[in-house]
Amino acid sequence: MKLPTRLSTRVDEAVSWRVARQFEEVHGRLGHLEDQVRGLAERLDQLDGRDGELDKRLGELERRLDPVERESSWSANELARLAPQAAAFEERLERQQRPIVLTGELADLPEARLLVDVVREEHARVRTRLALVSAYEERLRRLEQRLREEPPA
Repeated sequence: MKLPTRLSTRVDEAVSWRVARQFEEVHGRLGHLEDQVRGLAERLDQLDGRDGELDKRLGELERRLDPVERESSWSANELARLAPQAAAFEERLERQQRPIVLTGELADLPEARLLVDVVREEHARVRTRLALVSAYEERLRRLEQRLREEPPA
């Protein structure tokens, strides 16, 4: 069955109006999305520019850190080499300063000497560890002070 021309024309106009309206809505959304994509592209360009700046600053920091690492490594090596010698020297010096006092029976003397030797050895180990910690803290303090004194890049 064929619709009358007038009715057919009205249906065609209604469909065309509806399609045109939906097209305008989609076109409006597309324009909004294009604006957002453009904004994101600009932001990405800005971030790329900052990326180069951050790479430059990171390179500068790495360049400044290299001598500190070398000196720190050398200092740690020297400290590890000298610490046992210093502890042994302190122990010998302490032994020279202490008078030998004997009280009690001669049978107790070997056990007492053994106990004193054990205590001295432990004391020397503790002294060595404390000397290492003290030297490490002093080194850190000097490095931190040097970093505070250097002007920022």
